[in-house]
Amino acid sequence: MRLRALFAALVLAGGIAGTATWLVPGPGAAAEVASRPPALGEQLRYIGRDPWTGAPAPVNDRFIAEVERAIERYGKDESEAVPAPPATGADVSRLAIPAIGVDAPVARYGLDRYGRLDIPQDTTTIGWNPGFSSLPGESEATFFAAHFEYQGRPGVFNRLSTLAPGAEIVVALSDGATHRYRVTSVVDYHLASIDMGALLAGREGVESITLMTCSGAPTTEGYEYRTVVLAERTE
Repeated sequence: MRLRALFAALVLAGGIAGTATWLVPGPGAAAEVASRPPALGEQLRYIGRDPWTGAPAPVNDRFIAEVERAIERYGKDESEAVPAPPATGADVSRLAIPAIGVDAPVARYGLDRYGRLDIPQDTTTIGWNPGFSSLPGESEATFFAAHFEYQGRPGVFNRLSTLAPGAEIVVALSDGATHRYRVTSVVDYHLASIDMGALLAGREGVESITLMTCSGAPTTEGYEYRTVVLAERTE
């Protein structure tokens, strides 16, 4: 997960580095290039971002190679699924989005057998991953995911992309507490460009929730886009 979360940063840095190399003078410049400080692009290639804290973190060629391999093998190599950690207190029970008629149960999930965040295998349940995001009400970030469609039927998040900033989301806990959030943005991302580390971490110092589902035209390998809704706590 941490390797995949650095994907966008490394692609950006690699692109800048390529441009910087193209601008290096040609014949007779080898000695000058060897003695000058590394160009900005060359420096950026070796700076990643810690997906949990958001702080800059140094990386090297070996780490970059591992990231690239992890991306290339993402969803292809099977391993043992990791269940969600057991609940030790209050849990999330329901999530409601009145603007699109959603009022659905929420269940706990871990990682699937391909190392991805697991999600419900039905049309009616919303999943959250307590091993990777916080319980609502703890002043941090919570991530929820559900299907756009499942086995040809509309999923609980089928109309997620129609939400507009200002829409209310209500999260209910098993202890009777409720937390309200206001949508701040609705964005469709290409799957390859999503920074899961940033989505799971949220904005520092702001309690928020993130909702995600598939979107765009279906292909033989699934949906290429993801609708991501960000909302901040109001009460």
